[in-house]
Amino acid sequence: MILQCKKKIFLVGTNPSDILDCTIHAIETIQNSDSIIISKEFNKKYLKVINNKNIYFQEDLAKKNDKNLWFKILKIFNSHDTITHLFDGDPDIDCRGPEQQEFFKKNNIECRIISGVIKVVNYMNINSNLLTNREKNFSSSFLKKFNKVKVLEIINNLYFEKLVIFVENKNDLKKILLFLKDLPFGIKLKLSLFSDGKMKRSVKSYTKTIANYNMPAYIVIENDEKL
Repeated sequence: MILQCKKKIFLVGTNPSDILDCTIHAIETIQNSDSIIISKEFNKKYLKVINNKNIYFQEDLAKKNDKNLWFKILKIFNSHDTITHLFDGDPDIDCRGPEQQEFFKKNNIECRIISGVIKVVNYMNINSNLLTNREKNFSSSFLKKFNKVKVLEIINNLYFEKLVIFVENKNDLKKILLFLKDLPFGIKLKLSLFSDGKMKRSVKSYTKTIANYNMPAYIVIENDEKL
C-alpha cells in the first residue's frame, strides 16, 4: 500500500476523436498532472498537448480497465504523484469509474472523476443523428439504470423524442425489450443498440439474438410517430 496522501489520480472523460470537446476543467487537470494514461486509439492531437508529460499507453499496461490495470497504476505512483487517466466517454457511466475510485481510495490515493460526454452521445453526434431536435423543442432523456416507472413517465410525455438507457448486462437488455413489447398503448417506438462503438439499428422489441450483443451497451428508444 502506498502511504502518500498527496498522491492523486484523475479519471477524465473525453472525446478521443476531438480534443476540442474537452472541458476547461479537463484540460487544466491534464496540464497539472505529471503523468498521463491514454489509449493508443486517441487522436494524435492529444499527444501533442501532453508531449511534456510522462505518457503511459493503457494497452501496454492492461487489456481492460479493471484491477489488473489499477494495480499497474499503483506501481506508477512509486515515481509520480499526480496521474490523469483519460477515458473515451464518461468515467462514471462508461468506464467503471466508481469502482476505480473506490479501489484507489482503499489504497490511500485521492481519486476524482471529471465527467465527459457519454459514448453514445459522441457517436450519434458524429453521425449527424443528433440527440436533440431544437426546431421541435424536443429533448433527450438518459437513464443509468432501467426503471419501469421512469420509462413510462418519459415516453408518455407529449414532447418525448429519445430515451437512452445504459444496459449493464444481457439479462437487463432482455428485461427492457420484454417490457417495451408489452407496453399498454399504441405509441410507435424505434429501437437501436449502441455497443463497442457501433450502432445497431432497428432492434426488435423482443429478439432471440441478444446473445450476439456485447455488454455493456446503450439502448436508444425513439418516438417513431410522424409528427
